Amino acid sequence: MRTTALLQQVKESLHRSTQYDFDEPFAGKEYHTAMITGHRWITSSLYLPEIEKLIMMAVNQGVQHFFCGMALGTDQLAAQILIRHKLKWTAVIPCRNQHKLWTPRQQFHYKQLLEQATKRVCLFDEYCSGVMQARNLWMVKRSDICLAVFSGDPHGVGGGTATTFNMARDRNLLIYQYIPAESRFQVIEPAYQQLSLL
Repeated sequence: MRTTALLQQVKESLHRSTQYDFDEPFAGKEYHTAMITGHRWITSSLYLPEIEKLIMMAVNQGVQHFFCGMALGTDQLAAQILIRHKLKWTAVIPCRNQHKLWTPRQQFHYKQLLEQATKRVCLFDEYCSGVMQARNLWMVKRSDICLAVFSGDPHGVGGGTATTFNMARDRNLLIYQYIPAESRFQVIEPAYQQLSLL
């Protein structure tokens, strides 16, 4: 199926009364797990409908378990949606003191979300350089689909979301992306390499 046809299918499915129904899922691969990545500045509940659409698109693809890195912003909004829909999800915590520098309100909200996770995985005891990237790589390696709230990296400076998005693309994950700067969705199909015997 061509990318333009997939984009049209996504677009149509998001405007039906059911909003999240795909007539025809991607063929040739089973999708069981999805990970979430996104900008930390996405904190407003105004973005909940778009994040919910990404999650439900993954559910319609067959995903039964989600990985969420529990950072401020997109991650925690996604956790709220996973809880509301009673979906199975793992809180992937980069280090036990991830929330140390957050405000008391942010810490309280974080702990409330963690209590409702299906499973919790903590990768390191203390913060050190690289723990966030290790968390992201842990999720990418265990996922079939990447759900990204990502507007791109116009300045080429990297950042956690850009790095994670590129890791997911390099590992040939199916990517459902919401681009906040353009208020649109896009689908990035895996670029499978064909084996040549010549």
